[in-house]
Amino acid sequence: MKNRVLVTGANGYVGNALILSLLEKKSDFIVRASARRGSVLKSKELEVFKVGNLEDNPDYSKAFEGCDTVVDCAAMVSPRRNQGWIDQSAFRRVNVIGTAYMARQAHLAGVKRFIFLSSTQANGETTPPYKKFFPNSLPRPKLAFGISMLDAEKELKKIAKETGMEVVIVRIPTVYGPECKGLVGVIRTMVRYCLPLPLRWANKNQRSLVAIDNLTDFLSLCIKNPKAANQLFFVSDGKDLSTLEIFKLFARTGSRPCCLWGFPVALLKLFNSYIGRQSWEDFFFGSMVVDTQKEKMELNWTPPVPIEECFRRAWGKRKVLGGNL
Repeated sequence: MKNRVLVTGANGYVGNALILSLLEKKSDFIVRASARRGSVLKSKELEVFKVGNLEDNPDYSKAFEGCDTVVDCAAMVSPRRNQGWIDQSAFRRVNVIGTAYMARQAHLAGVKRFIFLSSTQANGETTPPYKKFFPNSLPRPKLAFGISMLDAEKELKKIAKETGMEVVIVRIPTVYGPECKGLVGVIRTMVRYCLPLPLRWANKNQRSLVAIDNLTDFLSLCIKNPKAANQLFFVSDGKDLSTLEIFKLFARTGSRPCCLWGFPVALLKLFNSYIGRQSWEDFFFGSMVVDTQKEKMELNWTPPVPIEECFRRAWGKRKVLGGNL
């Protein structure tokens, strides 16, 4: 029997890619999408619902009607324009209260499984050298986004106990792929234009990444595998990379030279702190490693796309079927 799936956050990078991936598996899934506004996927095989902002408690009843599974890809990742650090409570209104409200509506509509895309920031920004985050590690988030993700997870676990609806939590690290944003996208741009950078000695850290193709494959498994019920998972490409290795992989797969030169890391960290680029410092020099043995043991999942092929695909164009609601 086909699983009837609703993907929220259809305009987002992950939501958009997941819908495309599920549409390719017609024998397993019937796909719906919900989006707040703007351009969304259009297909004869896809029903799209326009909903309001999460913080406004929109009505999801029509979107959820008849669905077996909801994959929640909708979240506030950074403060909206003109809010800045002042309105940090927006993270709680959207990511915690809004998500819990959505989950309760899903239960009332008869949804059997609610899959929540969380973040490794729920654990913290970095891991100590030669250490990893495990699913049972004590979370210590520092930033507002990570705190809101952890609080949302707690609310969803309460709802699962109260209602019996299955909840699956997937904490994802940095996602990359064609036309990706964020610091991985910045690195790809630096390599594209052969910028000479003082990062040759940024080789002591380790970072877990996940390619968009591997992530959507794992989420597809979480939708249909009964063993995923009420579990918390990490997901990654299965190989952790230093900053230097990320640059080299982009250079090799993009047929570019790797124009890095040596400079004392301590001075680079000091400079980044001085100009207020703490996120750059954490990414370029800090480690963030997750353990994915649970996925291998309990779900028998390994990343289907090798990491070098993932980097090669990241040079391509993003696949988007778009239109206007």
